[in-house]
Amino acid sequence: MTEQKPLFVDLDGTLIDKDLSNLAFWDSLKKRPILTLVYVFLFIFYGKSFLKEKISKDYKVPFDQIKFNKSCLDFIRNIKNHHRVVYLISGSHQDLVNQISFKLNIFFDAFGTKKKFNMVGKNKVQFITKELKFINFEYIGNSKKDLPIWFYTKNIIYTNVNQNLLKKIMASSLSKTCIQSNFISIL
Repeated sequence: MTEQKPLFVDLDGTLIDKDLSNLAFWDSLKKRPILTLVYVFLFIFYGKSFLKEKISKDYKVPFDQIKFNKSCLDFIRNIKNHHRVVYLISGSHQDLVNQISFKLNIFFDAFGTKKKFNMVGKNKVQFITKELKFINFEYIGNSKKDLPIWFYTKNIIYTNVNQNLLKKIMASSLSKTCIQSNFISIL
């Protein structure tokens, strides 16, 4: 790991044990079932970023129901102790990502899905390289959607992966770093 490289950390399944978009969706469906079904119908025309925005608008992250990956948090703190910048980046909506970022207060900045831009996979690479202008960076993830990011960085930093993804990671010739998952409540 090069000291100057910023580190980007995925949220759902990587830093926390839940998927915030799923939690927001079920909460919206419970509180506003008809409106949520309208959003689902409109999703066909406007895409995932539209749906994520609508269901996340008034959602408050239930911190008492979420567990944080202590090993991942320790890894982040170690990186920060080496004077590297760490960002939170997620496919969850920006409003939800901001709530996590504010709660933890360890990230330089936080980025999530916004209107017409779903922050997943290749879109993350595009955002980091084109919008933020970082060519060299590292990334911690846990999903097959993270493969394009790891292929770009030529370095796989992973945690909490399923067996199918682990096989792909192990078969890769890229550099690999495993962060053992250890989810705990922090409240």
